[in-house]
Amino acid sequence: MTAPVPMGGSADLAWLDDALRAGDVARHAPARSRVFEAAELDRGGVVVRHLLARVADGSPDVRLMVLAVLADLCPQEGLWPAAADAAAVALGDRDERVRRAAAWLFVAAAGADEGTLLLFGSSDPVTRTALAEALWLRMLQRSDHGGRWVDLVDRMRRDDHPAVRLLGVCAGLLTADPTDWPRLDAAVRGDLALAAEALGGEGGRISWRAGEWWAIVLRRRDREQDAYAAVGQLVRAGEKECVRQAGLAIAAEAMRTWRAAPDRLAPVLSAVFTQRASAVRTAVVGVVCASLTATRLVADQLTRMLVEPAVSAEVAVALGCVGDPRAVPELLRLLGDDDPPSRLGDALATVAAASPDPTGLVQVARQVLAGHPGPCREEPHRHRCPARVAVRLLSALGPHAADAVPDLAARLADAMQRGVLPEARPVVGALAAIGAAAAPAVPLLRRYAVSSDAAADLAVRALLTITGDRRIADDYLDARPERPRRCRIAPDLFDWLAQHGGLTDRQVRQLNHLFTQPGRMQASSATAYWRHHGPPAAPTLLSTLPQYLDDDAFAPPAMKALAAMGPHARPVIPVLDRLITSRHRVAVYLGDADAEMRADEHLLQHALATRAQITAAPI
Repeated sequence: MTAPVPMGGSADLAWLDDALRAGDVARHAPARSRVFEAAELDRGGVVVRHLLARVADGSPDVRLMVLAVLADLCPQEGLWPAAADAAAVALGDRDERVRRAAAWLFVAAAGADEGTLLLFGSSDPVTRTALAEALWLRMLQRSDHGGRWVDLVDRMRRDDHPAVRLLGVCAGLLTADPTDWPRLDAAVRGDLALAAEALGGEGGRISWRAGEWWAIVLRRRDREQDAYAAVGQLVRAGEKECVRQAGLAIAAEAMRTWRAAPDRLAPVLSAVFTQRASAVRTAVVGVVCASLTATRLVADQLTRMLVEPAVSAEVAVALGCVGDPRAVPELLRLLGDDDPPSRLGDALATVAAASPDPTGLVQVARQVLAGHPGPCREEPHRHRCPARVAVRLLSALGPHAADAVPDLAARLADAMQRGVLPEARPVVGALAAIGAAAAPAVPLLRRYAVSSDAAADLAVRALLTITGDRRIADDYLDARPERPRRCRIAPDLFDWLAQHGGLTDRQVRQLNHLFTQPGRMQASSATAYWRHHGPPAAPTLLSTLPQYLDDDAFAPPAMKALAAMGPHARPVIPVLDRLITSRHRVAVYLGDADAEMRADEHLLQHALATRAQITAAPI
């Protein structure tokens, strides 16, 4: 809980000055929360007034930070005259980063009309570009392309400054008739090189360069084929680096938008691999490796780049994420680093399933656990902790990781002794995946199962998997209500019981009720529901599960149930086919555009596998 916001005189604001010097107001920290609480209580109070005064601070870094925080504090609707006045003063700053930040704040606080007047009244290219960006984004977010915006866009298209002109043409493309697209595209192409460096500068609210702006327009108008053509023209050898980078921005956006993009663009992009090392070549590797599909298509070319220090880590992780065993040596080297790549866990978990000899993987994972006995780093980077990545690898190896049971048990005991129970959760999962060979850890798991950790019930599932003793599941479910609303492990327990002797009458009632809870519980309990009720349950499942097939979180368990139904699930094939044949990626919201693209790629693979299982089963 944050401390009360001091509301006295300026002497009480030493905490704010300290936070500004330390940069705490620019990141998730208690001081930033205090600023926002104070602004919510009184936008004209001493805290906000103090921030407004610091726009004239002697340090350009502090001025930049204050302007960014004030922009964050701007109301979504309505104006903020005091902030607009402060921004107007900062527009004359000698630091161009500060002028960019001031321009963005001015549009947010003074409104679009005042921002437009300033855009065409200013002579500073930095300020004018930032104003144009802010106005463009405001128009894009509000989906209001008529009225005053038409006049604004028309004036921007005829502007003398290339960056403003390019933004105007891109804005015009949002509403232009298709017959005008070639002419407007040519205008964008003509200004790419001149506008590239002016756009997306430090201090602005976005970092989009010319290619990103054009890519947004192509996506919004669903111009798939035009996007592919633009990439082919822009990334070819001989073009200026900034033009080639613009082509890569369009390629990245295309891959995130259209499912056919990796197949269409991977050959074009991989041609750059044979060229000499450059920033463009490195960027091409990043675009290709972001997509699972593109990585598979050019895996042989990527493998030859595993020896290049500048890209070896990125290439190895990408290859690992598609299960290519040629990446294993480099992945194991990365596992020994103190700061491994963020997707290393995904890569090792995927490649483990394809490894013909897991002995080396287990050995390295055990060495990492021995070398990192202490607690993992704090969130949000805990998933990059080498020990946690090693545990995830062992979990993926399952029974093949039996030799690591003593190491995992020791780590579980240490986490319990230190009271860092969340660190025990992935270890419990790994022991469950190993199965019967993890029997020496059973006493520890029993202790963890009655601990105060919110996820302690995961140990119950692990105990059931390891021991095969149904009394563990019976006792756990007996202690749960007959009409549970949510239960993390109940779907797995019901599924196990359905395959090992069946459910009691009370457990059937619990399962039936859990299946009535929309969302994760319904999707997760569907397989057990089918195993118990059989063909009479098919109409209910077929009327329920299709709603989850385009959801990255709920689709895997829903598809697992459909696959278990075999030929009884054939009526759902048209739904799967619509998902599989969609031109566009399924909308996924993870806060990372590339991760969202990969989530769709995983979803598509699940759908294809499920369809194959349904159609392969005899009627």
